[in-house]
Amino acid sequence: MHARFCAALAAFALTFVIQGTVQAQGQSSKSIPGATAASASTSAPMSALTSASTSAPASAPISAPISAPISAPTSVTGQTSRYPTAPVKVVVPFAAGSSTDMVGREVARILTDDLHQSFIVENRPGAQATIGSAQVARAAADGYTLLLGSNTSIAAAPFLIKDVPYKPLKDFVPVARVGSVPFVLIVRPDLPVKTAAELIAYARQQPGKLTWGYANSANQAAAAGMTKAAGLDTTAVPYTGVPQLVVDMLGGRLDFAIIDVTNAAPQIKAGKLRALAVTPAQEISALPGVPPLGATLPGFELVGWYGLYAPAGTPQAVVDRLSVALLKGLGDSTVKQHFAQAGLETYPASAKDLASFGQAETVKWERLAHDAGITPQ
Repeated sequence: MHARFCAALAAFALTFVIQGTVQAQGQSSKSIPGATAASASTSAPMSALTSASTSAPASAPISAPISAPISAPTSVTGQTSRYPTAPVKVVVPFAAGSSTDMVGREVARILTDDLHQSFIVENRPGAQATIGSAQVARAAADGYTLLLGSNTSIAAAPFLIKDVPYKPLKDFVPVARVGSVPFVLIVRPDLPVKTAAELIAYARQQPGKLTWGYANSANQAAAAGMTKAAGLDTTAVPYTGVPQLVVDMLGGRLDFAIIDVTNAAPQIKAGKLRALAVTPAQEISALPGVPPLGATLPGFELVGWYGLYAPAGTPQAVVDRLSVALLKGLGDSTVKQHFAQAGLETYPASAKDLASFGQAETVKWERLAHDAGITPQ
């Protein structure tokens, strides 16, 4: 039998030589990178949401000699159909403990549970979210590096930062919109004001003396817009993350700020910071009794948002699989409860809807930056 097998094999090979049908398949196979770093833990209201991977890394693709009539067994299409076969990195371009970080961890948990592979958060804060975002823009378009984007990194960055190292609407492909967050005007508790109107009056009495902080586009546009609309002379102080801003305010080194409710609510409820107004057009359930800032400055309204993105060129099948899994998870009542506990709301939308939403938000944030007198720096 062995002799017959060898003879048959030789005849098979000879047939290919005679017919000259040896062909190079010409498909290159991308290796699948494993996640290299896990993010720091956070004391945010959400529990730890990602787990370490226990699956083995994907094996290297097998290449055949150029003269062989056998193509590589693992094609890009084959990898896509089995995606994900290795841990996936979710880059959060803000510090651990921020509201963006909390959303990123919930997204990672949802995708880990549904796709049965580890999605690991990596915090890369700095430069109004452009450092971490640029990292994803340069990453391989294979679905193994994702961005938890926001109004800052996608819509506002070009109007706040000079020479943004990526093009938000061209270098990323939308996966799904995730959530939204309201903002609140807060002051250090020893400042002698209890309403937004009193803060404005107090600042007018002390031109150039009060300071306010910001760590993202919403913080900056909101506070700059408020001070410009009220005709105030104040000093802006930039931070790499909202948690650091809160620490300085608790220490009496910062007078006021407009930040996300997620980071502010625990300190407000503990009496360590004072809430004067919220930025949506109406009161919010997380801070009952706190009036909208629009009641003092008519027309003032601002809400932040989050979305999941992948590098441009990521296979559509990968984007679709991520989108389906994430949107399904966002509809779960437990997930909605997690968001609500952190002062957030689920705000789901498909990849297609997120694309058009991002374009509209870019126009909006250009106007906000202009109206607030912000110039890229």
